[in-house]
Amino acid sequence: MPQNHYHSIHEAGMYNVLSDYYKYTNPELHVYYYHKHLLSLKHAFSHEEKSAIVADVDRQKEYGKIRILHGSQNLAIVDIYINGMRMFKEVSFKTMSNDLTLPAGKYQIDIYETGKMIDALCSQKISVESNIYHTFAFSGSEKKIKIHSFPEYTVVPPNETKLRFIQLAENLPTIDIAVQKGDTVFPSILYKGASSYLGLYPMTVNLEARNAETKEVIIAFPPIRLEADKTYSAIIVEGHEDKRCELLLFSC
Repeated sequence: MPQNHYHSIHEAGMYNVLSDYYKYTNPELHVYYYHKHLLSLKHAFSHEEKSAIVADVDRQKEYGKIRILHGSQNLAIVDIYINGMRMFKEVSFKTMSNDLTLPAGKYQIDIYETGKMIDALCSQKISVESNIYHTFAFSGSEKKIKIHSFPEYTVVPPNETKLRFIQLAENLPTIDIAVQKGDTVFPSILYKGASSYLGLYPMTVNLEARNAETKEVIIAFPPIRLEADKTYSAIIVEGHEDKRCELLLFSC
Protein backbone atom coordinates (compact mmCIF):
# COMPACT_ATOMS: atom_id res chain seq x y z
CA MET A 1 0.00 0.00 0.00
CA PRO A 2 1.48 3.44 -0.91
CA GLN A 3 3.27 5.45 1.76
CA ASN A 4 1.03 8.46 1.17
CA HIS A 5 -1.97 6.26 2.01
CA TYR A 6 -0.56 5.58 5.48
CA HIS A 7 0.25 9.27 5.91
CA SER A 8 -3.33 10.25 5.06
CA ILE A 9 -4.79 7.62 7.40
CA HIS A 10 -2.57 8.86 10.23
CA GLU A 11 -3.46 12.48 9.44
CA ALA A 12 -7.17 11.62 9.44
CA GLY A 13 -6.81 10.03 12.86
CA MET A 14 -5.13 13.09 14.34
CA TYR A 15 -7.80 15.41 12.88
CA ASN A 16 -10.45 13.16 14.41
CA VAL A 17 -8.75 13.49 17.81
CA LEU A 18 -8.70 17.28 17.48
CA SER A 19 -12.33 17.35 16.40
CA ASP A 20 -13.35 15.35 19.48
CA TYR A 21 -11.18 17.53 21.72
CA TYR A 22 -12.94 20.75 20.66
CA LYS A 23 -16.43 19.24 20.43
CA TYR A 24 -17.80 20.97 23.53
CA THR A 25 -15.35 23.84 24.02
CA ASN A 26 -15.03 25.37 20.54
CA PRO A 27 -17.70 24.37 17.99
CA GLU A 28 -15.97 26.22 15.14
CA LEU A 29 -12.73 24.31 15.60
CA HIS A 30 -14.71 21.09 16.06
CA VAL A 31 -16.33 21.56 12.63
CA TYR A 32 -13.06 22.71 11.05
CA TYR A 33 -11.09 19.66 12.17
CA TYR A 34 -13.94 17.30 11.36
CA HIS A 35 -13.90 18.52 7.75
CA LYS A 36 -10.12 18.09 7.67
CA HIS A 37 -10.65 14.54 8.97
CA LEU A 38 -13.09 13.78 6.13
CA LEU A 39 -10.78 15.30 3.50
CA SER A 40 -7.85 13.19 4.73
CA LEU A 41 -9.95 10.04 4.57
CA LYS A 42 -11.08 10.93 1.05
CA HIS A 43 -7.47 11.51 0.03
CA ALA A 44 -6.43 8.16 1.52
CA PHE A 45 -9.15 6.24 -0.30
CA SER A 46 -8.44 7.98 -3.61
CA HIS A 47 -5.06 6.18 -3.74
CA GLU A 48 -6.57 2.72 -3.39
CA GLU A 49 -7.83 0.47 -6.11
CA LYS A 50 -11.43 -0.52 -5.52
CA SER A 51 -10.39 -4.13 -4.96
CA ALA A 52 -7.82 -3.06 -2.37
CA ILE A 53 -10.19 -1.20 -0.07
CA VAL A 54 -9.82 -2.67 3.40
CA ALA A 55 -12.93 -3.79 5.26
CA ASP A 56 -14.07 -1.52 8.09
CA VAL A 57 -13.23 -4.11 10.72
CA ASP A 58 -9.64 -4.29 9.44
CA ARG A 59 -9.32 -0.52 9.21
CA GLN A 60 -10.35 -0.18 12.85
CA LYS A 61 -7.35 -2.31 13.78
CA GLU A 62 -5.07 0.54 12.69
CA TYR A 63 -6.17 2.49 15.79
CA GLY A 64 -5.83 2.11 19.54
CA LYS A 65 -7.62 3.78 22.42
CA ILE A 66 -5.88 5.38 25.41
CA ARG A 67 -6.69 7.08 28.69
CA ILE A 68 -4.24 8.62 31.18
CA LEU A 69 -4.36 8.63 34.99
CA HIS A 70 -2.67 11.21 37.22
CA GLY A 71 -1.37 8.83 39.88
CA SER A 72 1.25 10.92 41.71
CA GLN A 73 0.25 12.84 44.81
CA ASN A 74 3.68 14.54 44.62
CA LEU A 75 2.63 16.53 41.56
CA ALA A 76 0.50 19.63 41.30
CA ILE A 77 -2.25 20.00 38.72
CA VAL A 78 -0.74 19.27 35.31
CA ASP A 79 -1.25 19.67 31.58
CA ILE A 80 -0.56 16.66 29.35
CA TYR A 81 0.83 17.12 25.85
CA ILE A 82 0.85 14.50 23.10
CA ASN A 83 3.34 15.14 20.28
CA GLY A 84 3.64 18.76 21.37
CA MET A 85 -0.10 19.43 21.52
CA ARG A 86 -1.92 19.98 24.80
CA MET A 87 -4.61 17.31 24.93
CA PHE A 88 -5.55 17.33 28.63
CA LYS A 89 -5.68 20.50 30.70
CA GLU A 90 -5.59 20.95 34.49
CA VAL A 91 -5.47 17.27 35.40
CA SER A 92 -5.40 16.74 39.16
CA PHE A 93 -4.22 13.81 41.28
CA LYS A 94 -6.49 10.73 41.03
CA THR A 95 -8.13 12.01 37.83
CA MET A 96 -8.51 9.76 34.78
CA SER A 97 -8.63 11.50 31.41
CA ASN A 98 -11.27 10.97 28.77
CA ASP A 99 -10.60 8.31 26.15
CA LEU A 100 -8.61 9.20 23.03
CA THR A 101 -8.56 7.15 19.83
CA LEU A 102 -5.19 7.36 18.05
CA PRO A 103 -3.58 5.71 15.05
CA ALA A 104 -1.26 2.90 16.15
CA GLY A 105 2.32 4.09 16.61
CA LYS A 106 4.68 5.87 18.99
CA TYR A 107 3.83 9.17 20.68
CA GLN A 108 5.75 11.66 22.78
CA ILE A 109 4.09 12.45 26.11
CA ASP A 110 5.17 15.58 28.00
CA ILE A 111 3.72 16.50 31.39
CA TYR A 112 4.00 20.07 32.69
CA GLU A 113 2.73 21.88 35.72
CA THR A 114 -0.41 23.63 34.50
CA GLY A 115 0.34 26.89 32.72
CA LYS A 116 4.13 26.37 32.78
CA MET A 117 5.40 24.83 29.56
CA ILE A 118 9.02 24.76 30.76
CA ASP A 119 10.97 22.03 32.53
CA ALA A 120 8.73 19.06 31.82
CA LEU A 121 7.95 16.96 34.87
CA CYS A 122 8.05 13.89 32.63
CA SER A 123 8.96 13.32 28.98
CA GLN A 124 8.46 9.82 27.70
CA LYS A 125 7.48 7.96 24.56
CA ILE A 126 4.54 5.57 24.59
CA SER A 127 3.41 2.94 22.11
CA VAL A 128 -0.21 2.74 21.03
CA GLU A 129 -0.97 -0.72 19.70
CA SER A 130 -3.69 -1.38 17.17
CA ASN A 131 -7.04 -2.56 18.46
CA ILE A 132 -5.87 -2.29 22.11
CA TYR A 133 -7.33 -0.15 24.90
CA HIS A 134 -4.43 1.25 26.96
CA THR A 135 -4.56 2.75 30.42
CA PHE A 136 -1.43 4.84 30.95
CA ALA A 137 -0.70 6.06 34.47
CA PHE A 138 2.11 8.24 35.78
CA SER A 139 3.43 7.98 39.32
CA GLY A 140 6.55 8.54 41.42
CA SER A 141 8.29 11.41 43.16
CA GLU A 142 8.63 14.77 41.43
CA LYS A 143 12.10 14.03 40.02
CA LYS A 144 11.30 10.44 39.06
CA ILE A 145 7.91 10.53 37.37
CA LYS A 146 7.36 7.60 35.02
CA ILE A 147 4.49 6.63 32.76
CA HIS A 148 3.35 3.01 33.02
CA SER A 149 1.26 1.07 30.52
CA PHE A 150 -1.56 -1.27 31.51
CA PRO A 151 -3.47 -2.75 28.55
CA GLU A 152 -7.15 -3.29 29.24
CA TYR A 153 -8.77 -6.54 28.12
CA THR A 154 -12.40 -5.54 27.99
CA VAL A 155 -14.09 -8.69 26.71
CA VAL A 156 -16.27 -10.20 29.42
CA PRO A 157 -18.90 -12.96 29.15
CA PRO A 158 -22.51 -11.70 29.14
CA ASN A 159 -23.88 -10.88 32.60
CA GLU A 160 -20.47 -11.34 34.21
CA THR A 161 -17.75 -8.93 35.34
CA LYS A 162 -14.02 -8.98 36.01
CA LEU A 163 -11.59 -7.19 38.29
CA ARG A 164 -7.85 -6.63 38.58
CA PHE A 165 -5.60 -4.52 40.83
CA ILE A 166 -2.83 -2.09 39.85
CA GLN A 167 -0.33 -0.91 42.50
CA LEU A 168 0.93 2.69 42.10
CA ALA A 169 1.65 3.56 45.75
CA GLU A 170 5.43 3.91 45.95
CA ASN A 171 5.34 3.90 49.77
CA LEU A 172 3.90 0.37 50.02
CA PRO A 173 5.72 -2.96 50.15
CA THR A 174 4.73 -5.87 47.94
CA ILE A 175 1.08 -6.51 48.77
CA ASP A 176 -1.57 -9.19 48.74
CA ILE A 177 -5.21 -8.34 48.10
CA ALA A 178 -7.48 -10.51 50.22
CA VAL A 179 -11.07 -10.88 51.31
CA GLN A 180 -11.42 -9.00 54.59
CA LYS A 181 -10.49 -11.51 57.31
CA GLY A 182 -10.35 -14.16 54.60
CA ASP A 183 -8.25 -15.72 51.86
CA THR A 184 -5.84 -13.98 49.50
CA VAL A 185 -7.33 -13.28 46.07
CA PHE A 186 -4.54 -11.36 44.28
CA PRO A 187 -1.09 -12.33 45.63
CA SER A 188 2.25 -10.49 45.53
CA ILE A 189 1.56 -7.27 43.62
CA LEU A 190 4.71 -5.17 43.28
CA TYR A 191 4.89 -1.40 42.90
CA LYS A 192 4.03 -0.55 39.26
CA GLY A 193 2.64 -4.06 38.88
CA ALA A 194 -0.79 -5.36 37.97
CA SER A 195 -2.59 -8.54 38.93
CA SER A 196 -4.29 -10.80 36.43
CA TYR A 197 -8.03 -10.37 35.93
CA LEU A 198 -10.46 -12.36 38.05
CA GLY A 199 -13.80 -13.22 36.46
CA LEU A 200 -16.76 -12.78 38.80
CA TYR A 201 -20.50 -12.55 38.87
CA PRO A 202 -21.84 -9.05 39.65
CA MET A 203 -21.52 -8.46 43.38
CA THR A 204 -20.18 -6.20 46.11
CA VAL A 205 -16.83 -7.34 47.51
CA ASN A 206 -15.03 -6.37 50.71
CA LEU A 207 -11.27 -6.54 50.23
CA GLU A 208 -8.13 -5.46 52.06
CA ALA A 209 -4.45 -4.94 51.25
CA ARG A 210 -1.88 -6.87 53.31
CA ASN A 211 1.89 -6.82 53.51
CA ALA A 212 2.75 -9.86 51.39
CA GLU A 213 5.58 -10.86 53.74
CA THR A 214 4.22 -10.15 57.23
CA LYS A 215 0.48 -10.47 56.37
CA GLU A 216 -0.18 -7.26 58.34
CA VAL A 217 -3.34 -5.50 57.14
CA ILE A 218 -2.36 -2.19 55.53
CA ILE A 219 -5.85 -0.95 54.68
CA ALA A 220 -9.39 -2.29 54.49
CA PHE A 221 -11.03 -0.89 51.36
CA PRO A 222 -14.60 0.40 51.21
CA PRO A 223 -17.06 -2.04 49.59
CA ILE A 224 -16.40 -2.44 45.86
CA ARG A 225 -19.52 -2.79 43.74
CA LEU A 226 -19.01 -4.69 40.49
CA GLU A 227 -21.69 -4.45 37.80
CA ALA A 228 -22.46 -6.83 34.96
CA ASP A 229 -20.76 -6.52 31.56
CA LYS A 230 -17.94 -4.30 32.83
CA THR A 231 -14.19 -4.71 33.26
CA TYR A 232 -12.70 -3.01 36.34
CA SER A 233 -9.22 -1.82 37.25
CA ALA A 234 -8.83 -1.06 40.96
CA ILE A 235 -5.82 1.25 41.22
CA ILE A 236 -3.99 1.83 44.51
CA VAL A 237 -2.32 5.25 44.92
CA GLU A 238 -0.60 6.96 47.82
CA GLY A 239 -2.91 8.52 50.38
CA HIS A 240 -2.95 11.87 52.15
CA GLU A 241 -1.99 12.54 55.77
CA ASP A 242 -2.78 9.46 57.91
CA LYS A 243 -3.87 7.30 54.94
CA ARG A 244 -1.04 5.20 53.52
CA CYS A 245 -2.98 4.57 50.34
CA GLU A 246 -6.32 5.01 48.58
CA LEU A 247 -8.25 2.92 46.09
CA LEU A 248 -9.54 4.26 42.76
CA LEU A 249 -11.97 2.18 40.72
CA PHE A 250 -12.33 2.61 36.95
CA SER A 251 -14.38 0.58 34.52
CA CYS A 252 -14.37 0.14 30.76
